[in-house]
Amino acid sequence: MRTASRKASKKPPTVRDESSVERLYYELRDRAMRYDFKPGSRINEKGLSEELGVARATLREALNRLSSEGLFEFVLNKGFFRKAISVDEVFDLYQVRIALERRAVHLAVLRASDADIAAVKAYWVGVMQRAQDLSTGDLVLADEEFHRRLVALSKNKELVSFAEMVTRRIHVARNIDIEQLSAWNLKAFDAHINVIDLVAHRRTEEALQVLTEHIDVSLKRAVEIAKEMVSRFFLVDASTSLQAAGATLQGGVALEPNTV
Repeated sequence: MRTASRKASKKPPTVRDESSVERLYYELRDRAMRYDFKPGSRINEKGLSEELGVARATLREALNRLSSEGLFEFVLNKGFFRKAISVDEVFDLYQVRIALERRAVHLAVLRASDADIAAVKAYWVGVMQRAQDLSTGDLVLADEEFHRRLVALSKNKELVSFAEMVTRRIHVARNIDIEQLSAWNLKAFDAHINVIDLVAHRRTEEALQVLTEHIDVSLKRAVEIAKEMVSRFFLVDASTSLQAAGATLQGGVALEPNTV
């Protein structure tokens, strides 16, 4: 009887309300972006559900949602895996990022108030004032937050949603990209102030050009360090992808300004 009682006490919860799925979704998303799950690794559903104190069904709902966003993937008869990202995918996602942020800046010039624009600038000025004390991870998050706020100036919720999804999927590449800035070469972030100042002065074409060049530099660095990312098991090895990406980048800009 005592044995049965002990076993019963270990039975995982079966509650599957929407709020529990939502909390679990954010928990797993944060873990994935901290690299707690190595890309390509299989998710131990039983162990993870016990660790988090949730039902397997709840865990699967959250994993399915994250799979639809490209952070995990489900393989029939094998389960969920932390999705490994290829060099081709990083390249393509950066191009999508350029397209989304260019459109956002165009709309921001038309829709954002002076106060909203000033708030975004103030945020980044504050980041730069304490940048020397920030870790790589903190700077990555601050950089992503600046771009999120910039896109939010468009007043287009769908643009914000899609841009955030792309950001999460290239988080690994952007993290290593920023690591490559020797001695925190903060001049690499000057473009943030330049872009927001141009938006404030409603100088659309100049803002779009500075933004495109800024993201294109990040894209080129991402391609250059792809082999290192493969060695860290963050990317799928694809040497042909590197060659193709390098050839595409020879023109200097990943996406022509008039194509957005």
